[in-house]
Amino acid sequence: MADQRITVITGGASGIGRATADRLARDGDRIVVLDVNAEGAETAVEALRAGGTAADAMALDVADDQAVEDVFDRIESEIGPVHGVVHAAGVLQNAITAERMDRAEADRIMDVNYRGTWSVNVAAARRMKARQAGAIVNLASINSFAVLPIPSYTVSKVAVKQLTELFAVEYGIHGIRVNGVAPTYTITPAIQARIDSGHRDPEAIRNSGALKMLVRPHHIADGIAFLLSDQAAAITGVTLPIDAGWCAAVSYNSYVAAVEGFGQ
Repeated sequence: MADQRITVITGGASGIGRATADRLARDGDRIVVLDVNAEGAETAVEALRAGGTAADAMALDVADDQAVEDVFDRIESEIGPVHGVVHAAGVLQNAITAERMDRAEADRIMDVNYRGTWSVNVAAARRMKARQAGAIVNLASINSFAVLPIPSYTVSKVAVKQLTELFAVEYGIHGIRVNGVAPTYTITPAIQARIDSGHRDPEAIRNSGALKMLVRPHHIADGIAFLLSDQAAAITGVTLPIDAGWCAAVSYNSYVAAVEGFGQ
C-alpha cells in the first residue's frame, strides 16, 4: 500500500513495545521493530508477519547516537518515509537510596532513557520535517509525576516528560506532534521477573491505583495508538498517565491516612 503508515517502535521486542506493535498492526501499519535484543526483534517480526503484517526488524542500541541516525537512514531508504515513532526502549531499576546508587548503572540508565529519547526524537523529527507531518510517542512513567526511591530511573523519566514538551514546541511548526504516555507498574516480562524475584509485590501494585487493577501492556498500547491517530490531531506536548488512577490515589490516600476520623 503506497499510503500505508510506517511506524517505528524502539524496544519493540517485548513488553509495552511488543504490545504496541501488535496493536498498530491491527490498525494496518507497517511496523519496524528496533531493539538492542536483535533475536527478540526478529521473533516479534516473525509473529507479525505470520498474522499478515508487513514488518521488519533491526538491531539498535538507542544510546548510540550514530547508530540511531544510521538506522533511520536505512529505514527511509529501504522501506519508506517514517510516519510514526513509538519510543519504548528503556531500562528499569530496583528501589535503592541515592547514596547506594552505582555510578555505572546510573550512567547506563541515563544514556538509554534520557539520551536515547533525545537521539531517537531528533533523528525521527529531522526526517519528518521534510514532509511537514509526523507523530511521536515517548514512554515516560508515573515517576515523571511523583518522586519514588528509584534515583536514576525517576530522574530519567522526568527528563523524558520534559523532552516531550520541548520537542512538541520545537517541531510543532513542522506539523509534528510529540506526546508521551506515563505507565504505572505494568505487568511486562521485566516487571514479572521482579515480582518473581521478590522485588515487587503484585498485590501492592494492584491496590496502589484508584481502580485496584493490574495494568497490562495492551492498556498502554491502546493509549499510544490513540495519540498516534488522527483522533489526537490537536494534541501535542501531553504526557498521558495510563495508571489505573495511581497519580490521583497516591496523594489522596496519603492525605486520608493523615486525617484522623476521615469519612466517619
